[in-house]
This record gives sequence, structure tokens and C-alpha cells, in this order.
Amino acid sequence: MSARSKTSKTTESPDLQVCQAIRGLRAPLIGVSGISCLGNVLMLTGPLFMMLVYNKVLTSKSVPTLVALCLLALLLYCFYGFLDGLRGKLMARVGITFDHKLAPTLFQATLRLPLHFGPHARQYDPLQDLATIRNFLMGGGPAALLDLPWIPLYFAILYIVHPLLAAMAISGAVLLVALSVVNQMLAKASSHVAGQSATSTMSLLMDARRNSEAAAAMSMGDDLCKRWGGGYVSAIAHARVQADQASIFGAISKAMRLVLQSGILALGAYLVIDANMSPGGMMACSIILGRALAPIDQVIAYSRATAAAWQAFKRVRALSAMLPAAQQQQHGMPRPSKTLSVRDIAIMPPGSTNATVAGVSFEIESGDALGVIGPSGCGKSTLIRALVGAWPVARGEVRFDQALISHYSAEILADAIGHLPQSIELFDGTIAENIARFRKDATTAQVVEAARLAGVHEMILSFPKGYDTPVGEGGMTLSGGQRQRIGLARAVFGDPFLVVLDEPNSNLDPLGEQSLNEAIQRMRLKGQIVIIVAHRPSAIFAANKILSLRNGRAEMFGSKKHVLAALFPRAGQPHKPAEVVGGRESPAPAPATTETMRLRPLNIAESAAATA
Repeated sequence: MSARSKTSKTTESPDLQVCQAIRGLRAPLIGVSGISCLGNVLMLTGPLFMMLVYNKVLTSKSVPTLVALCLLALLLYCFYGFLDGLRGKLMARVGITFDHKLAPTLFQATLRLPLHFGPHARQYDPLQDLATIRNFLMGGGPAALLDLPWIPLYFAILYIVHPLLAAMAISGAVLLVALSVVNQMLAKASSHVAGQSATSTMSLLMDARRNSEAAAAMSMGDDLCKRWGGGYVSAIAHARVQADQASIFGAISKAMRLVLQSGILALGAYLVIDANMSPGGMMACSIILGRALAPIDQVIAYSRATAAAWQAFKRVRALSAMLPAAQQQQHGMPRPSKTLSVRDIAIMPPGSTNATVAGVSFEIESGDALGVIGPSGCGKSTLIRALVGAWPVARGEVRFDQALISHYSAEILADAIGHLPQSIELFDGTIAENIARFRKDATTAQVVEAARLAGVHEMILSFPKGYDTPVGEGGMTLSGGQRQRIGLARAVFGDPFLVVLDEPNSNLDPLGEQSLNEAIQRMRLKGQIVIIVAHRPSAIFAANKILSLRNGRAEMFGSKKHVLAALFPRAGQPHKPAEVVGGRESPAPAPATTETMRLRPLNIAESAAATA
């Protein structure tokens, strides 16, 4: 089947998944709203009980009536307690369900952030925003918001008793709401600045932790602490301002609520004196006012959490709208096995508007090993990031077996591509788990086969726990060369069709370089394609083709012999890297043109020619 006959469909975008998660909250929130309705009706038990005791029991002096009213009130209060507890449990499950629906999507988004936004990715932390939303949903803030619509019910009851009582209650509620709005307006700017300061200090802390060895070796700790401390103090200062504002407005709100309750009690007493209300009605209205103002007071108390959750939700929505939907195939392409074609591609790093690689074209076949050479900053690492699908191409095409890379499903590409990045990052786990890419279905035979292909099987067996040796966070328990060799085993796990190696020998000793070249030769014999980005000439010894880049453009492409001869006709004769014989390093033969090498130093590409 030709590539043209393959059609693809788009999976749900992150923004659509967020919308679906929100829609999924409708049914449980409707149920919680119903419970809130019954709860607010049951909250009238106290005022009615008070009014009946004053107006009926005290006048009739009937003990049976008092007992009956007490039993009825106890039953209603128990039912209210059950509903309130049920509402809290339901809201906790609402928060957890919302988290479960979005956590995988936002985790994938977190992994893709550097690929889409480059250096600006640090300002986004969708999983932390999701935690903020979840904690808000599980707290008391939503319950207070659900109680707000029932405030008019209490005002209506007060109006029925007497319009003056309703007027005083409404005036007090308006004042409390206005106070809350002013509080939010003042806290908004401070909250934004505090969030930015906290993000920057956390980024600096993570950088310092990741580079702790260099910081300790060069005594950078104090200077880094001062730099971190400036942002930390700023964040704490803004947090203190927010806390001060909250305490001040909270105190004013509490004082106003107490004044209102005493005021309505005084007004009720006046109405009783004027024979417009019974004593029981006076006490009941005071309790009703307290219940009417309670949701407003709770909303003010949870205002910071509500504002934080709303800001987090807006950030999640904005981020999900910017991320493209992943592609899934309706008729998936089979695993590639023949060619890799690059056709006039241009690549722009994430967050940039300038192409750092442009006009690069080449084609290699099964069994080829391509060495990518060129001076620093010429676009070598940028190119391979596009070849493995980490960065999109702004123009041109990357094709496997004449099919666009986008025609392949993520599962096929995961099996078809192996990548050893320049910066080796292993994950906290065992050596076997890292080699197997943490796949649950990986077998021991597959892990050992990858280790043997990479030439690290014997090295792994030298560890006390062998393949079960923990590597620690970032592979900290291993040396740089050990991490690089295990990273190579991870790259070749599963016999991928394309293996891309970025500076694969930067941390290797001669024995490791020999194992690397032997591994490349074995992969070529198995029909795999290997791409090696190199600064050290011994890395491209096993390559049979060379791509030379300069200033982001292809300078020359072809067989290693012809490209190096054309680029550097005066370079010395090829020689092999130093070999290890009997556990000892044997010197490599000197280049033929030693006089030329003494006259001026060779650059990277010339050094590659000397070892071609």
C-alpha cells in the first residue's frame, strides 16, 4: 500500500480534553447542588425551633410539646449532618475525578513544553495548576459558592416577617460583597508578581540541584544562594502583603457581620416593642441573618483559594489551546525498514522565529551509517532533533520509506527510532528499566540483547546487583562514561530502524570508543540506519557516508572517502582509534602528514578526515 493511501485522523486536542473534563463535572455538581438545596432548607430548623419554643412552648408551658419539638429538631439536624458530610465526600470525588481525567494529558503536555516553547517553557507548570484546582474542588470553597444562590431565600423570609429586616440584611450583604471585591482587586496584582517570583526561584533551585557538582567544585553555593534568596525574599514579601490584606479584610468583614447581627436583633426588639413581631420571630430573624451571611463570609474566607484556582484554570485552558493535537493513524504505516529521506528541510527551534537549519537534503538506506560533521553551532543537534520527530520542520519533509514521518503512529515511531542525546539523562530506576525505556512488556532477553549490542553487558555484570543496580536520580550513581554506554543500550533497545547518536563518545575511554564502533558495525550489518553527530574524529570511524554542515546548511553529502577528500585534500591517511589489547591501550599509528598537523591545528572536520 502506498504512502498516499494512508489517511490519518487527529486525536482529541488537549483543549478539547479539558472541555470534556469540565463537562464531566456537570452531573456530580448537579447532584451536589441538590444536596445543597436540601441542606439550606434544613438550616431553617434552628430559626423555626427557636420561634416555636418562644411562641408556643413558653406560652403554653407544655413539656410534651417541647419534647416533640426537640426530637423533631434532632432528627432534622442529623439528616442535615448526613447531607453535609455526603456533600463533602462528593466534592472530594469531583476533585479527584477531574484530576484523573486531566493528569495524563497534562503530564504529556509537560513533556512537550520544551519542544513547543523552548526557553519559555519554564513559565508553565500544568500539573501544579491541576493540583491547585483539585485542592480547591476538594475544599470548602465550592460548597460556599453553591450556597450563595440560596441567600435570597433567607432574605425573602426576612421580608415576609418585616420589610425593614430584609432591607437591613440586604444592605449588609452588599457591603460584605463590595468588601470582597475590593480585596480581590488589591490582591490580584500582588498574587501575579508573587507567582512569577516563586516560579523563577524554583527554576533556579532546580538548575542548582542539577548542577550541584559544578557548584560545589567551583564554590558557587554562596553566590547561587544570594541569587536565589533575592527572588525568594521577593516572593515571601508579596505573600506577606497578601496575608496582611487578607487578615485586615477578614477582620473588617467579621466586625461588620457582628454589627449586622446585633443591629437586626436591636431592630427586631424595636419591632417587638412596637407590637409588629413576636419575641420568637425576633430571635429567629437573628439566626436567619447569620445563616444568610454565612456563605458570603465563607466566600471571602476562601477568596484566595478561589482566585488561585481560577488563575490556574485559565492557565491550563490557555496552554491546552496552544498545544497541537497528536496524530493517530486510521490505517497505520508498518515499521520502516528501507530508507530515510530528508528533502529541503528548514528547522526553527521552539520559541524562535529564525531557522537555524535550512535547505538540507539527503537520503540514506538500510545499512548506512551517516556521520554529521561541522563546526560548533552549525545546526547538527538541531537537525537530528527534527529527524527523531522531537522538533517539527518549518519547511520540507522527513520521510521513512517514502512516507512522511507524520504518517506513522507514535507506537511505531517509538519502536523505529533510538536516540542517544548529547546530554545523557537516565531516570531514577534500575539499569534494566532504563535500557528497556520503562516498558512493562520488555523481557529480560530484550534488555540483555540491547546491552550486548551496545557492548555494555560485561560492564553491567561487574556491578554488585547487575541489571538491578539502581542508577539514582539522573544516573548520579554512575560515571559519565557509564551513563553514556547505558544510554546507547537504551537507544538500540528493540532493534530500532533508525539510531541517532549525538556525540556518543564524548565521555568514553578508548575501550568504550572501540565498543561504540563495534556496535555501529553490528547495527549496519543488521540493516539499521545509524546517524552519528561528532566532534571527535573516532566517532565517525564506522560511518560510510558524511554530511557536512556549515552555517545551518548542507555543505557536502556523499561517501565518507569522497566527501573528506573533497573537503580536506591535504588531510592525513586514515587510521583507526586506539585499540585495547589485553586490557591495555595500544597506540594508534601516527598520521602520514604529521608535518602538516604540526604547522597548524586541524579543525573538527579535518580531524575527522584524518581518521576516516
